[in-house]
Parts: sequence; C-alpha cells; structure tokens
Amino acid sequence: HEEITMKFKKLALAAAVAALPATGFSMEALEDSALSGVTGQDGISIAINTNLAASLIVHDTDGIPTGVTAGHGSAGALVMDDFQINTGGNNITLDIDAGDSAVGGTAPVLNVEVGIPNATVITLGSVDIANSNREGAAGDPWGVDATNRVNDVLNLGSITLGATTLNIQLANEPQGDMIALNTTITNGVSISNFALNDAGGTVNGGGISVDSLSVVDSGGANLSVDAGINVSATGLVVRVDQLGDATNGADVRLAGVTLGDSATAPSLGDVELVGLNLNNTVVTISGK
Repeated sequence: HEEITMKFKKLALAAAVAALPATGFSMEALEDSALSGVTGQDGISIAINTNLAASLIVHDTDGIPTGVTAGHGSAGALVMDDFQINTGGNNITLDIDAGDSAVGGTAPVLNVEVGIPNATVITLGSVDIANSNREGAAGDPWGVDATNRVNDVLNLGSITLGATTLNIQLANEPQGDMIALNTTITNGVSISNFALNDAGGTVNGGGISVDSLSVVDSGGANLSVDAGINVSATGLVVRVDQLGDATNGADVRLAGVTLGDSATAPSLGDVELVGLNLNNTVVTISGK
C-alpha cells in the first residue's frame, strides 16, 4: 500500500507541474516598469541622523584697502567656532528624483526634497577675528595665527527650527529657483544666547546681549516662509517673497535684552517688534 501511495503522489505532482502552462502562470522576469510598481516610486531616499560639528574660517586674503583703514592691508580671517547641527535623534530626509518634461525632451532636472525634523538645533557658536595665514600667494599655509586673535566678537547662539521642508532643483529649475523654501515652520524660529560684544572699544567688556529671540507670524504661533535662493552672475541671491503673515508680516520678540556686561548689568527688559514686513526683499552676496 505504501508503494502504491508513493507512486500516486509522484504522478499527481507531475500532473500538476505539467498543467501550469495551461493556467497562464508565468515565471518570466519582471520588467523594470513592473518592478517599480511593486516596490514603490523610483528614486533615492536618504535618512540622516546626525550631530555634525565643525569650525568655519573665511579668509580675506588681501585685507582692508588702504584709505579705508590704514595699516590693515594684510590677510584677516573671520572664524566661526563650535558650529553644530543636532537633529535630536530624528532624521533629516532627502528624497532624490531625476525627471524630464517628456520622454526624449530637453528639460531634465534633479529634484531633492529636504525635510528637517522638528526641534532641530543649529548652534552657530561664536565669531572671532584673527590674522589669516592666507596672504594670497601660492603655497601659503592654511589656518590662522592665534597670537592676536580676538575671541567672541559676536556670539550667534543657537537656532531651534520647527519642522521645515525645502526643495532643491539642479540643471533645469521648473520651480523657478535653485532652492525653494515655501513652508510653514512649526513654532517659528527661535535663537538663544545672542550677543554682540564691544571687544576692542575704548571701554572694554560691554556688549548687547539677548537671552532669546523668536520670529513668528504676526499674531500667530508658526512662521510662514516663501523664499528662493539662486546663484547669479553677480553672486548669491536670496529672495524673500514672504516672511510671516502675508498681510501683517512677522513679530520679532526679544527677551532679556541687556546693554553692558551680560553677567552683571541689569536687563533692559523685553523688546517686541510687531508687524515686521520684509516681503519682496532681495539680498545679493558677492565677493569684491
């Protein structure tokens, strides 16, 4: 009986395999187009969880022209120390796609959508002024001479961002800008521990300091931003179409404003700038 049963099973299996073509079942490889429908949208997605830190040095290799400030014609440097980006354990997302206006068309574009998570902290650190080692000649060393360095001329503090989305397009730019920021920043933008120090004045040790600075829509809790960033033949162009409410602009709130020594001078109080309208502002940054 066991032998008969085994033969029957083998015959049944052979019959089932032989019947597969008749059922329309196919073992052909999936084409790319079909595969994209199975796996989701084509393109590249990158998630970055970072605590990036660096220092930035901008070298003015020819110094200040004679006639503006005599005796300072050698290279100087602007040093930004302790720059850091902390996403708080959340991911910065990059969604990268490349497309064309039509098959065989002439308008290819690389599109990168950047998502910045809520409560991302950008620490801008301090701005120091130093003598640069870059005098503009070939073979000059890098870095700065720390001997006469003036520290903490400007303390930029840290910026806390709400959830923000910006879009970058390279090659062609159907969105109209290389970088487009058209978003609502949750809870606005806040800056803490900002200070401008009079490090080299006739009366040393004083400064203008602010415990916290926040920017939100006028009368609102979030910050609406519509801006574009481009590189033109003349420099970097930042265009602000809208900052804050479309009609009433933005409210800027400064808490704990101090004039003098931030550690000992009494606070001036809080300052509120209501309805600041910077709509349709264009800023161009270039070398000279």
